[in-house]
Amino acid sequence: MSPEQDSPAVEAATVDAAGAWADALERMEAELHRALAQAEPVPWRPPIALGPIPPELHDRAARLLEAQLHTIRYLEDVRQTTAKHLAAVKSVPRTEQGPRPVYFDLLG
Repeated sequence: MSPEQDSPAVEAATVDAAGAWADALERMEAELHRALAQAEPVPWRPPIALGPIPPELHDRAARLLEAQLHTIRYLEDVRQTTAKHLAAVKSVPRTEQGPRPVYFDLLG
């Protein structure tokens, strides 16, 4: 290693980058938990000027990515199920005779 790479400035920059990435991952993990808890969504803003992710955070970032992909698949399944339910409800003919209960067979 060159003397420049061993300097305190390089070490401090590495620590700062790891801290910035750790903060960014923490925010993304919290957003993922909010999505699963059905909390109001918060617009995502990508982190700015973090540089490459430090090697010690690769596993954490990979786990976060996998959790995000799983959540996307889950939410898509929920969306499709909701669309089917909505289509079933919309298929019930409307009556103009006033408010009366309408029943339909969910099981088919």
